[in-house]
Amino acid sequence: MPNIEDVIKVQEEVSALSNAPLAIIAGAIWIFITVAFIVFLFREKKAFSLKGWIYSFSFLVILFAVTGYLTYTIKEYNFSMNEEKWEENYLKRYLESLPEKRENIEDFSQVLNDENTIKSIYMNKDTQPIVVEISKSQDIDSIQKKIRLQAIVQKEQIDKPYITYKTIEKDISDKYTKDQYYETVLHIPSDYKVIVPSK
Repeated sequence: MPNIEDVIKVQEEVSALSNAPLAIIAGAIWIFITVAFIVFLFREKKAFSLKGWIYSFSFLVILFAVTGYLTYTIKEYNFSMNEEKWEENYLKRYLESLPEKRENIEDFSQVLNDENTIKSIYMNKDTQPIVVEISKSQDIDSIQKKIRLQAIVQKEQIDKPYITYKTIEKDISDKYTKDQYYETVLHIPSDYKVIVPSK
């Protein structure tokens, strides 16, 4: 099972692939320049003085160094991986291995305004969460705290509503951060109704 470091490492490799076309083009250009310069040296070798050969050799070393660096960079790209494969083989498996958090709630309602809402990510791309405002009791003086979050609603044979969700320990990318929830579900009694507010 991949850990958070594996997930981040492979994600960085996938992100780096966006630079691959430029690196390949640059590599091809520098290889062409290197080959052309070597051909030029062979053709003009009799015309060079000692000083000319020193300058030419120095330039050739630079060409080989740049070409070698670009070749190494291209070889380091993981062309067998893309965003979809990463999500399926790394991110999804990592999220599935995380413990699910559960919190009892006192009340909830659907809201249309998603301002200051805790976003939730779902591995199933077809999932359409709604924005709900939930009330949770604080330990101190039973003060209720209200928060807005994205969730899917699931009716069950239970007495009181609660939410389940997962969190990650550190940011994976700009899209997958520790400030949002993952696979958030609002569990409600089967006889409850979620009233959609009017605009």
